[in-house]
Amino acid sequence: MIKFFRQIRYSLMSENKAAKYFKYAIGEIILVVIGILIALQINNWNEERKRQLNDLQQCEELLNDALADSIFYQSRHKGLNELKSTTQYILEKPELRNTDSVILKIVDEADNFFTYVGFRFLSNVVNNRKYNIQELQSKSVINALRLYSLQYDYVAASIKRLNTLNEKELNPLKKRHMNNFKKLKETPKLEILNMIYDDEAVQKSIFVIDGYIDDALRHLNVFQEDNRALIKVLKERIKKGK
Repeated sequence: MIKFFRQIRYSLMSENKAAKYFKYAIGEIILVVIGILIALQINNWNEERKRQLNDLQQCEELLNDALADSIFYQSRHKGLNELKSTTQYILEKPELRNTDSVILKIVDEADNFFTYVGFRFLSNVVNNRKYNIQELQSKSVINALRLYSLQYDYVAASIKRLNTLNEKELNPLKKRHMNNFKKLKETPKLEILNMIYDDEAVQKSIFVIDGYIDDALRHLNVFQEDNRALIKVLKERIKKGK
């Protein structure tokens, strides 16, 4: 092709056809410019396609992590509610504990009290950091991620406070009442349980912990709403990108 155009150029020059040569030269320049523009456009299209594919891959990974978070924090919600039930049971007046089913629940309630060692609170989305927010294409995904990360900080802080309080306040009380707990395991009687739960120090610590549980549940409820919102926008983005 290049040889063909070169022959035309030489022919026009040798025949002193300046006007035609000038028109030809302009046409050749235009063809070159068009070729460059087409090449740039193809390159831009390829780069945009790469960005879209990268964005789609990151959204798919984020969706998997968000779904994992959903399952994990459902278990945190269940655990906090069970702990809340135990603290409410401890804070009740002794006479209110004496129900028909209370004897069957005694060991379970004591187990919740003596085996609580704190909650894990990691987030796959936040802690794995498989995404680069600067590379994401969807503003709705970016906004949902920012809200999600912010609310996770609140959840993590509230659960961390709860775990710290357990370590500082409850662990010494558990050691002090361990003998009573062993007796309770052998002979589940309400009187033994009340000896543990009616300790003034236990009541005081559980009252504070009960408030911390409420705080953690409040933040966790909002976090789970943000989790559902993030999953929704990620699914929409993935569907649109395919």
